[in-house]
Order: sequence, then structure tokens, then C-alpha cells
Amino acid sequence: MKAVVAYLLVLFLVATPSVLISCGLLNNDKGNVRNETDLPNPLKAEVIGIQDGDTIELKFIYQGKKAGHRIGKNVRIRFLHVNCPERGQPFYKVAKQFTSGQCFRKTVSIRHKGEFDKYGRLLGEIILPNGQVLNKELVKNGLAVHFKKYSSDREYANLEIQAKKKKLGIWSQPGFVLGRL
Repeated sequence: MKAVVAYLLVLFLVATPSVLISCGLLNNDKGNVRNETDLPNPLKAEVIGIQDGDTIELKFIYQGKKAGHRIGKNVRIRFLHVNCPERGQPFYKVAKQFTSGQCFRKTVSIRHKGEFDKYGRLLGEIILPNGQVLNKELVKNGLAVHFKKYSSDREYANLEIQAKKKKLGIWSQPGFVLGRL
């Protein structure tokens, strides 16, 4: 009987933390995915995926309704103010590799206003461990354009103008057009 009680006690002590984490009742930042209904601002988490040059995935599960069909999944971040080339366009791979090199498997901070796009991605600026803003670095290096359709930010507009003048990245291609912006 004592052996059964001891076994059950050990089982309870081992299983309880993982059950609490999976239910979102306990956060464990030591390698486990965070599971929350509130979004801290800034949101700090490890980057575990690179979808393309302007979209990353974090080791952070958001349960809030604003995430739409992505509720209960790792949060994806759509970079504010910028638009990178899409698959099949010139500099798509370069932009994606740049983003990966800057943030993959690193803990970043996301500055945001709690807004999500129609795909359930949180809109934000990515602050790298060195303090640089990845969104701005993409534009500065000619790997993204200032997304004027959704942003009137003057700093991003000026970064794009400078990259154009220097013919960096996408601006090295004569007559390059990145969709309707």
C-alpha cells in the first residue's frame, strides 16, 4: 500500500506542472511555450519560425479572441510599417534569410498595440537583443519597402528614400515594383 501511495505522489508531482502549463495556468519560461490570454507589451519571446521576410513565429501561445483562427497556436508577428518581397519575387529569399539571421532562436521584444490582421497575426515592431528594430533594418538594407498603404511613419519613409538612393537590395533592380503599396 505504501508503495502505491508513494508512486501516486511521485506521479502527481511530476504531472502537475505540465498539466498546469498546458492549461495556461502556469508559465514556465525555461524552454516551454508560454500560454496566455493577455498580451504583455512589450511581448518577449523566442523566435521559433520564419515564415517570410516580414512574418515570424514566437514560442508564445495566445488564447485571446483577437487571434481569430490562430487561437491556441504560437503567435505570429506581422512586421508593422514594412512589406518584404513575396515568394517568387526578387530578394524574397534574401529578405527571409536576413530576418532569420537577425532573430531566429533569439529572444526578441515585440512593441505592439494589440492589433491583429485578418490572418490572426499580431502587428508589431521587432526589437532585437542588440536594441535595433528589425523592421527598420529591413528597409534600411533595401529588403523591404515602407508599407505606405498602412503606415504614414516618416522615419520608415526616409529609410526607404536612403536605400533607394544607395540602390540597395530591391532598389538595385531597375524599375522594381513590389505590388500595390
